[in-house]
Amino acid sequence: MEYQETRAKKLLFKGEKCTVRRGKVDKAKHKHKSKTKPNNQHRGDTNTGGDRDASDGWVPVMTSSDLDGPLAFFFRDELVYVLSLPPQEDTQAQAISEVGLMPPVFLILENTSLTEAEPSRIEQVFVGRKSIPATEPTDPEGRMHSFKSYTGTYLSADRHGNVECKAVAIGPLEMWTPVLLPERGDGAIALMTRSPGSSEDCFLSVETHKTTGRQLQVHAGASSIGFCQVFTAKCQAALRKKRIVSSSPRIDNDIYSPSANSTKSSKSHTETLLDRREKLKSDRYCK
Repeated sequence: MEYQETRAKKLLFKGEKCTVRRGKVDKAKHKHKSKTKPNNQHRGDTNTGGDRDASDGWVPVMTSSDLDGPLAFFFRDELVYVLSLPPQEDTQAQAISEVGLMPPVFLILENTSLTEAEPSRIEQVFVGRKSIPATEPTDPEGRMHSFKSYTGTYLSADRHGNVECKAVAIGPLEMWTPVLLPERGDGAIALMTRSPGSSEDCFLSVETHKTTGRQLQVHAGASSIGFCQVFTAKCQAALRKKRIVSSSPRIDNDIYSPSANSTKSSKSHTETLLDRREKLKSDRYCK
């Protein structure tokens, strides 16, 4: 009996974890506990006002890197608006490819604040991307972005300031230079463009004095940044977290392998000393 109890135990080395096989009763208890485990463990208890996961939802852009990927642009006046193509139900008679022919507008968002505002439809999401790779850090063309809609067309502005979303390829009219304005709030941004042949920069603007129902018209004719040229850009929190993790310094084996180099150096130094002692014949153990 004592021998059977002894061989039931596994020999453990220092640092190993003890794994005990569960019987049927233990498995049943474990299964019962997993069922009663609350589903809001990571999101916080709604009854206690817990915060949700930091990787959920949309967050204000903080750096130019946040402008690569899905984006939503908001404007705050008396109410909150979101940049959007016309909803699909308003253009059911048209093909989806023709929706982009209609100009984008800022649509009103009901019962929300600028802090909590998020896109609720695919028409409200644009995908940002750097237009031209930068050859130098100070290269202004390296800061230009294009913004692609769900229809595959790009946000653009012509020389008359008309904002459209019908180009299927990126050209000079589809290039925007984002200007981050952290002093104006989280995610504050202005979108600057310059038409070919023009010597002046223009900024994307809303026309608050020309409201049409529940939307604001947009144009790109303002020559300076004012109230109507400042927007709040938001990106997906999960993608930002992924970028931060991927850009964080990693432990490289080559960086942390000085022991191999030092061992090699120490060995060569030892061999030199042994050769010298052998020549001097001061140590019989050298041979």
